Amino acid sequence: MARRRTARITLITAGAGALACGAAAAVAVATTGGGHGTAVSAVAGRTVLASSPADLQKKVDAARPGDTVLLRDGSYTLNAPVAITGRAGTKQARITVAAQHTGKVVLTGTGGITIARSPYVTLAGFVFHTRQAPAVPADSPGVRFTRNTFRLAEPSGKNNWVSVEADDVQVDHNTFAHKRSQGVYLQINGPGKAMAQRTHVNANLFSDHGYSGSNGGECIRLGYGDKGAVPAHALIEGNLLDRANGDAEGISVKSSNNVVRYNTFRNSKGWIVLRFSNDSQVYGNDLFGTSGIRFYGRGHDIHTNYVEGGVTVGGGTSDPNAYWPADHVRFTHNTVLGQVKSDHSGGGKAHDLTFADNVVRTSTAPAVSVSVLNSSFAGNLFFAPAKGAPGVPASGYRFADPKLKPAGGLQHLAKGSPAVNAAKSPFQGADIDGQAAVGRADIGADELSTARVSRVPLTTANVGPSAR
Repeated sequence: MARRRTARITLITAGAGALACGAAAAVAVATTGGGHGTAVSAVAGRTVLASSPADLQKKVDAARPGDTVLLRDGSYTLNAPVAITGRAGTKQARITVAAQHTGKVVLTGTGGITIARSPYVTLAGFVFHTRQAPAVPADSPGVRFTRNTFRLAEPSGKNNWVSVEADDVQVDHNTFAHKRSQGVYLQINGPGKAMAQRTHVNANLFSDHGYSGSNGGECIRLGYGDKGAVPAHALIEGNLLDRANGDAEGISVKSSNNVVRYNTFRNSKGWIVLRFSNDSQVYGNDLFGTSGIRFYGRGHDIHTNYVEGGVTVGGGTSDPNAYWPADHVRFTHNTVLGQVKSDHSGGGKAHDLTFADNVVRTSTAPAVSVSVLNSSFAGNLFFAPAKGAPGVPASGYRFADPKLKPAGGLQHLAKGSPAVNAAKSPFQGADIDGQAAVGRADIGADELSTARVSRVPLTTANVGPSAR
């Protein structure tokens, strides 16, 4: 742990661009999407200012690659949509449709903004109080939504807000807030049996999902159950989920080969859940309060997470459409302040799990109780009011107080901790603070270090339309 701390978001949004003021600002966000990166358009076209939604439609219809179309600050009622149709930008020359100033254009009404057959379009800086949010159909790859606020006047029935079906879409620096009906803030899907590829979701605030039903209120749903085995190669990073209380799954992963990293959960019942997924990575996340990690499926790598709410190892069921058993999953170098348990309610059991170099400290015994087959346990440090870890061989852990102390919002190792220099394996990269291990690594997600801290848990200052 070091004295100096910088925001976790700073390392993962470099080059995202910022929407500041006027025409120059809109040009700044005319960046390419896809491949999990951003780059400023190589071609700068015309910049025009629309005075009304009708004028915006006229100017959008005339937009060419590299152009920027701004809507003058104000509040507008859209009873018919502004349609971005057949306006094709390119990777080098995007078309940008933006508010004159971020957050100063408020859209209401039953209409909204629609996109069709319009690749490489950036939509930036609007406040959506409309009935619907814009969607990205499969015929519009490379679209970017940045620095918008979505607080919809949604219907009472089931509805999703932003939906993505195209490849190489980026959703960044937006706020999603105050949903009360069933449905998700962000649904990533794909046409037919396919999944949208390389979606990048970063630096967003997902706040106050208050659906009160038992299911169907996730903040981010990445795929569907019938697409669980389909690779999506999505990157979900640097987002803040606050009061994600619409579902037990805050980020629900239902596709394969994805990365979920550097996100922060606060005041939420939602967890990170690998629900139908194979070969995904979950690391560097901070989950406070009752939020935790639950995983099913094959080949995941889950490491270097700080988890206060607990961990569930999925056992699976005989019905392949219900739950898949956790299979050949690596769970290493995590710090968990809640219980680690198996879910074998469906009759199945996880198998071939590697559970190594984790700190698990709980106020309720046992710290760990699992039922897994053919699994490996090594170098773990457990602590609870009573000894014992059902399902874990005695050789796989040590029972001792890890000597954690609060600093920077997390529980860190203190001097004299039995976790220091005691890990069986090195970190995969840096620890939860972005610090590298010196010599033998420490057990858990934290390395006791005086090196500069480059990642900390996110706050609202690090995400959303106003964040740098």
